[in-house]
Amino acid sequence: MPAIAVSNTSPAINENTFDPNGVDNDGGICATPVLESLKSHRVKSGETLASIAKTYNLTTATLMGLNPKNRDRTVKVGQILKIPPLDGLAYQVKNLETYKAIADKYRVRPDVIFEFNGCQNRPKTVFIPGAVWKPDPIIAKIIPLIPPNFKENLIIQTGGYPLPYPVPVTSNYGWRNNPVTGQWSFHSGIDLGAAMGTPVLAAKTGRVEFAGWEGGYGNFIEIIHTSFGTRYAHLSQIFVTSGQRVVKGQQIGRVGSTGRSTGPHLHFEVIVPSAQGWATLDPASYLIRLAVVIGEIVVG
Repeated sequence: MPAIAVSNTSPAINENTFDPNGVDNDGGICATPVLESLKSHRVKSGETLASIAKTYNLTTATLMGLNPKNRDRTVKVGQILKIPPLDGLAYQVKNLETYKAIADKYRVRPDVIFEFNGCQNRPKTVFIPGAVWKPDPIIAKIIPLIPPNFKENLIIQTGGYPLPYPVPVTSNYGWRNNPVTGQWSFHSGIDLGAAMGTPVLAAKTGRVEFAGWEGGYGNFIEIIHTSFGTRYAHLSQIFVTSGQRVVKGQQIGRVGSTGRSTGPHLHFEVIVPSAQGWATLDPASYLIRLAVVIGEIVVG
């Protein structure tokens, strides 16, 4: 993220900001608070959230954070968006929370936050410059799917495909023109064009290594099997937790479009151990092998 220039003459602020004594302001750089000087942008025909962000040299995450109605990455013509002067997020201050505590949480200097918010002693909401907004993962209530007398061969007929039925592959593994950034980049998995909310299934029995938010992957699950692993990204919901044992065919989440995504789909990866850590393999060969079990799979 871009560096933020701060005057070396900034006053030392009381680290116990928001306590009854407030903060002493000795004449530092205290301009109008960022959240009180937001610009307004009326969406025009043909514009997207990404194009609007680019116009103002911002990230889409910044606009999504300040405009809750656009957190699905869509905009409507005529809609008014709030536009900040730089990347960051709005943070609702908890009772008696200090600037120091907020600064530690986002790794930003407390005096920077203090000055960008007009040197206010007790604001209810502050703008954190440079911080990246991201949604909380939607963790659904876990419903046990394994009966006490479970035998793995009872559900092996699911075949190991990560969805209940075959769908077209909308983006293959390998180098491509990234549809979000427009840049030439390596696609480490395969995109399966399933509808929003489609159940996502564990490809094989294993242990959940990670379940939660993972940057551009959005809501993300990684499962480690005996000799390889599988990853499932951009989910709308997560039904498992880290450390949980899952079985082949068990529902672990639902298809979504979270993270860096242009629409609902399942990003599916196959990973194997290497000297440098986990490395991805082209999932196409894995999916093609399944075709004899679950029928035709359309590979783009």
